[in-house]
Amino acid sequence: PKFTREIFLLSDGGTIALDWALCKNHTNRPIVTVLSGVTGTSCDFYVRKCYKEFVRLNYSVVVVHSRGCGGSKLTTPLPFHCGFTNDYKEVVDDLHKRLPKCPLFGLSFSLGANIMTKYVGEEGENCPLVAAIAVGNPYDMYKVIKHLDSQRLSPNKIYDMAILNFLKTAFKANQSTIMSAPVEFNISKIAQSSSIMEFTEEMTRKAFAYKSAKHLLDDSSCGPHLDNIRIPTMFLNSLDDPICIKSLIPFEKLVSNPYLVLALTVHGGHIGYMGNSWPTSWVELPVSQFFAAMLKHYHK
Repeated sequence: PKFTREIFLLSDGGTIALDWALCKNHTNRPIVTVLSGVTGTSCDFYVRKCYKEFVRLNYSVVVVHSRGCGGSKLTTPLPFHCGFTNDYKEVVDDLHKRLPKCPLFGLSFSLGANIMTKYVGEEGENCPLVAAIAVGNPYDMYKVIKHLDSQRLSPNKIYDMAILNFLKTAFKANQSTIMSAPVEFNISKIAQSSSIMEFTEEMTRKAFAYKSAKHLLDDSSCGPHLDNIRIPTMFLNSLDDPICIKSLIPFEKLVSNPYLVLALTVHGGHIGYMGNSWPTSWVELPVSQFFAAMLKHYHK
């Protein structure tokens, strides 16, 4: 299936790109909203595997990109960060108003999993989603970034560098717009950042008026919001995930809230879940099965 792009206008004048599959002739067809990882787009392998399965099941799919991502440009100085839920909330509220007969679901990966989980917790009993899934959730953004930045001699350093390079590239592509804000940025320090934490300190926390990178990351983490989730939410984590490591999974919180389900695998890496041969994956199977079960319960 191919995507149809919608440019969604936000309340502050910002815009984000929404990529739709099966976007026409809505009646009561379920809609799966997707939040990908920090470097993610609708073209990502795991996103494509999932949306193909959902289209096969006659669900609509809409991939919600962050500001300035997915081939779109920033239209206001405000970029995005790892716990910024405002834009996703506006999209979900708009869909709920525009298409009130269509059950809404939330599927998220990595950084997007943190954002979606935080949103679901913030909304509590007022959340318009029928159910949500978070794959490879980091839970604690400060500890995850500290872990990534510490991998100096490890092969896992590649993840840290890939994310940092993406953040720098996104900043450079939107530099003039971001710099138009009444904030004192040091372009040289941003460009020379050698870690995600340094970049967050020099750019992101200033753009969002946080006193420090740690303050932003602590405030962005979804972990403290788990207790307030009031819709069925499944968390899919792998014990060999090099980013969202086992010690950061909040087992007690996940077990104590009856609305939450933890699906834990021995292998899978960071949202890999590959099959026996490339390029196969099985992540779309538990994801679609969980939503199908929740949809059946919703109709009852």
